Parts: sequence; structure tokens; C-alpha cells
Amino acid sequence: MLALVYKSAWDIALEERPVPEITRDNQVLVRIRATGVCGTDLGIVSGKYHAIPSVILGHESAGEVIAVGSAVTTLQPGDRVVIDPTYYCGQCEMCRTVRQNHCTHKSVTETGVSADGTFTDYYVTEDRFLYQLKDHVSYEEATLTEPLSCMLTGINQIHLLPNFRTIILGAGPIGILYSYALASKGVTGSLVDISEERLSIAGSIAPDRWQVHASFEQAIADIAPATGQVDMIVDTTGVVGTQVLSQLASGGYLMLVGLRDGNTSFNPKEVVDRSLKIIGSIDSLGTFATAHYMIEQQIIPAKKIITHSFPLEDYEEAFRTLGCDIQGRTLQASSHAIKVVLQSN
Repeated sequence: MLALVYKSAWDIALEERPVPEITRDNQVLVRIRATGVCGTDLGIVSGKYHAIPSVILGHESAGEVIAVGSAVTTLQPGDRVVIDPTYYCGQCEMCRTVRQNHCTHKSVTETGVSADGTFTDYYVTEDRFLYQLKDHVSYEEATLTEPLSCMLTGINQIHLLPNFRTIILGAGPIGILYSYALASKGVTGSLVDISEERLSIAGSIAPDRWQVHASFEQAIADIAPATGQVDMIVDTTGVVGTQVLSQLASGGYLMLVGLRDGNTSFNPKEVVDRSLKIIGSIDSLGTFATAHYMIEQQIIPAKKIITHSFPLEDYEEAFRTLGCDIQGRTLQASSHAIKVVLQSN
């Protein structure tokens, strides 16, 4: 089978790999049909995020069941499924204290990072990590299930009220999905991005009653002209950090979800005195089924959010569309793409 393999920073290539085999009775062999390109993939390729050399990249996937182990009773060959790639053992200390997204075995089981992923033709996983797709949900649309589940995991850490004045920094796929996840809870707010082209796209697909702005200051002035403070800020960029704490109302939340290295500082006294909450969130924790439902019920306009699709063989063009030039060894923010999907036929 064909697989997109990571070797080192800026060194990835398509290779022939053997089709994985079912080795346990609860496993399922899936023919991958579509996989979304995640910011984590871009980070791995550009050397900003660590992955194991020789690992197959990719983790946001859907496909068709080819074969099942002897103990699998809920699935059969021909079923269309979406894959939850966040493996957890269920037995370690993290799993037993409801932190399965930080399973102790993550260092060797993280799909597309420390364990072979889904930018390939076939993938083996356990039946508990597969969810059947309704006929009206395309494989491409289903690839948004995993990133959406990550957004829902972040939101579950907040004592959320529908009248929270909210700003999301970054109008890429994570920002758009966060806006829809929050809108499903009744929250309205503003998406902020420095790219006029991306804002134009975001303006056409953002949830009803959500605004788009070219600067944080404009968003603040629109949402909270009297106080200059909002109740929640979601930073998907990874570059703003705690710089915006002064723009949080007392009791407000700063949600950090951008995976970028950096240094930041804050005054602990201010955080305590104003009851501010700084929250980091990664991966999916008990939210995949809800994300699956939201995609199925078309609460999320997946077709609009997916702006580009490419065959797996055209991975370089797909990455370039997202601002990652593998040959030129450069990574910069893309202004004309939201979500990109690689298809395996």
C-alpha cells in the first residue's frame, strides 16, 4: 500500500508499505478514503512538533471496513466509518482518572505521531474507535469529526454561559470549528484574522450572528465598547498567549489551543485577584460521539469548511496550499485555504 512517511523535518515521501494485518480479535481493517490535513501535520513536517522517524502521518480519517476480528460484532465489511485516532488503554493512572487524552501509553500510540497514521490506504484499529457513518455523510465531511471533538473537549472545561462575549483568534479550521461548537451552546462572538482573504472565506461560512474582524482591537470595540473586556478568548494561533489577559473580564477564560513553542508571562496576582482562568486543551476526551452526531445532523457545514481536496499522491501541493512548502522548506500562514483533505481511492 502507499503511505506518506515522515523521516525528518522537511523530509517526507510516499513509500510502499505492507498492508497491516489484524492481530487481535477486537481489531478492524479499514480502507482509508479521506484524511484531513491537520496543523499538527504541518508542525511535524516543518520540525516544530516531534514525531517518530519512519512513522506514517495523518489522523483525521474516514473509510470503509474491509475485515473484522472474530470478536467484533458491531461492524462488518462494507460499513462506512469514521476513526477516533485518540487511543487510550483504559487502565493506566491517566485513563482511570478521566484523562484518557493523556494516556500513559501516548508516547507510543499517538496516531500519526508515535504510531502509524492514516495518510495511507489501509489502517488497523480496535472496534471501539470506529463510528458508523450515515449514507448522507461523505468520507470527506467525516474527517472533521476528530478536530471538532477536540474543540468540544476544550469547551467542556469551561463553565460556559450563552451570553459570554467571545473572541476567537484565528479564522482557520480550528477557529471556524470552535465558533460552531460554541454556537451550538448559544454563544455568539467574533473571529479575528489578519488575512483579508481568509476573513472573506470565514465571513461566508461562520455561524449566524458571528462577526469577523481584521484585528483584535476592532473585535473588542464591537463586542464590548463600554468595558473593553470580553468573557472568553480562544487563541488558536499559539502566538498571542497571555498578552490578552487585560482584555478579559473578571472571571473570564483564556483558552490556549495553538501548538507553538514560545515564552509568555503574566502577573499571578492579577489572575488570582480577578479570578481569571487560563486553560490548555489538546485532543479528544469523551466528545467524539457528540462530534459525530453534530456532523451527521449537519450542525457543522462540513462541505463549506473543506475548501480543497487532493489525491494522496498530490500531498506536496496539498501542503503548499496550506502554506507549507516542502521543497522550499518554508511554513507560513495560508490565506486562501481553510480545510484541506487528502483522498485515497
